[in-house]
Amino acid sequence: MTKEQKQDFTRRITQANRSELVLIKFEMLFVYMDNICEYFQKEDKHELTNHVRYADAVLKSFQETLDFQYEIAGQLYALYDFHRRQLAKVLVRHSLKELEQSRKLLQQLYEAFVRSAKQDKSGPLMKNAQQVYAGYTYGKNNINESYDIQSSRGFFA
Repeated sequence: MTKEQKQDFTRRITQANRSELVLIKFEMLFVYMDNICEYFQKEDKHELTNHVRYADAVLKSFQETLDFQYEIAGQLYALYDFHRRQLAKVLVRHSLKELEQSRKLLQQLYEAFVRSAKQDKSGPLMKNAQQVYAGYTYGKNNINESYDIQSSRGFFA
């Protein structure tokens, strides 16, 4: 994951509601999966192992945040567990076959969450974060973003 991607994900997380946060985590997972393919082709075992761990951490966070009051949580837990095992097979079998299959299934799940997120009209989870306004000014090659700097962003007594 590049520095720019990290900054973009960080900015988006500060402005996201619950549903958008799930989508952002999926997008991070897909970036890690792309990196796994890249390092597999380069035969860089160290970076390959690191990115398998990063992708696994995202899937683990999905499992840890499930609310088991809902019936679907058990099914999602098993699904995430399956994908975690598929990731491990990349290192054990030295093959991307399982990763490609896993990505296709996760892409379908992501698309279902996109449809669900459109119905979520709640506000951002982070209440005291900087506001970002994009599109007011344009740079030579990109859109400039402006941040609303608040004087009281710390703890309130």
